Amino acid sequence: MKILSLDRRSLLRGAGLGLGLLLLGPRRGRDAAAAVDDMPHRFVSVYFAGAWDVLLGADTRDPGRTYGAINLGTTRLAPEFRDPIPVQLRGRETLYGAAMAPVVRHADVTTLFRGINMNTVAHPTGRSYVNSFLSPRGSTVRGDSIGTTVAAISPSDDLVLPNVSIGLSSSNVSHGSEVNALTLRRATEITSVLRAERPIQDPQLAAALAAAQDASASCISDRYPAPRPNDQLAASRQQMRRLLADDTSAAFDFRRADMAALRERFGITQAGLANPNDVGVSAAVASQLLRAGLSRTVTVMLDTRLDTHGAEWADQQPLRQRRGWEVLAALLDELREDDPSMSHTTVMAHSEFARTPGINGRGGRDHWFANSMVVFGKALAGGVFGATTVDNLGLAAVDLETGRPAAGGTVLLPEHVGATVVAALGGDASPFRVQPIHSLITGSP
Repeated sequence: MKILSLDRRSLLRGAGLGLGLLLLGPRRGRDAAAAVDDMPHRFVSVYFAGAWDVLLGADTRDPGRTYGAINLGTTRLAPEFRDPIPVQLRGRETLYGAAMAPVVRHADVTTLFRGINMNTVAHPTGRSYVNSFLSPRGSTVRGDSIGTTVAAISPSDDLVLPNVSIGLSSSNVSHGSEVNALTLRRATEITSVLRAERPIQDPQLAAALAAAQDASASCISDRYPAPRPNDQLAASRQQMRRLLADDTSAAFDFRRADMAALRERFGITQAGLANPNDVGVSAAVASQLLRAGLSRTVTVMLDTRLDTHGAEWADQQPLRQRRGWEVLAALLDELREDDPSMSHTTVMAHSEFARTPGINGRGGRDHWFANSMVVFGKALAGGVFGATTVDNLGLAAVDLETGRPAAGGTVLLPEHVGATVVAALGGDASPFRVQPIHSLITGSP
């Protein structure tokens, strides 16, 4: 398995030098004159770290009723989080928890999966599961990361960073190196990746160094059947030279005066600018990577600190979860400026698992396996698919055509979501070893 973690030093080592830097405007996306129909598909996987409480968000209950094994804890919540929100998804009314209020405006492009069996309540295992949407080996990612899988559907050599993963490792076991992910521990590292450490000022010296690099040879025979390291190095070098030909790092300098509108949209404060884990900064970096044309596939972890086992659950879980949904809604707002109908954009949101229906002795909720996931975009038909049992937030078997509870039905797995999204984007869903849900795929027979 190739676990990839390309940092700034290794990228610049492959490039060898920095060329003159030209400004890339922070809001430059596709050519405004280009038709939306010509837009290549963009994909974002958004990971809410720590295990979200679906009763406060994606799988809530009516507080006016009582449920056998569910304690909504409503009276302990701030008034703004007590009442769920009725939302129409594909003509069917459902309830969002109040923390999800920011994404109500994107209900027209929303597919909500409920009752997904994560088969784990261990953070590392759950995190690996939603990395690839394949059941992990222990806590190790199995197969290709979902970003790598999607990037490989329509690989393109016109992208400098075709696949970027922020906060999560990335694996590639099935595809060529052209879709390897650039992995960043934190979103703010993108600026140092895109900026030459010591750009060479003398053009003649820069040209001589470039020529010397290009003349380097490998000891690997021309008859070697696999990709030759020297060829891969040359491609990496050319890619990095293209990257440094523009001052692409300027697109991520959120302190600039002309970034005020972006800071406002993502709720980035001065304190947030100084915080390398700020969720607004992370989401804004993901947006800029796509809108500046550097990437088409981005995975981003929102460090929303959702692992609330104690009394902090009542105060911090709803606030942190809502902040995550706020920046996700802002990301969708940004991407819909280029693609209003989301016909060429898919964004999926998930956490490693959920939280228990009951409140523990410390006043919080523990880990729970019955999860929800949300997919935005017209690649899927929209609506609610799957369910949990009403009284105890348990797993419900469902009909794989309708998504409604059914005797003899199937309990959803992350593989069903991964296979469906990948198939909808034109990829090979066979690695997931389940059938895609064809009723959700737009245009599927």
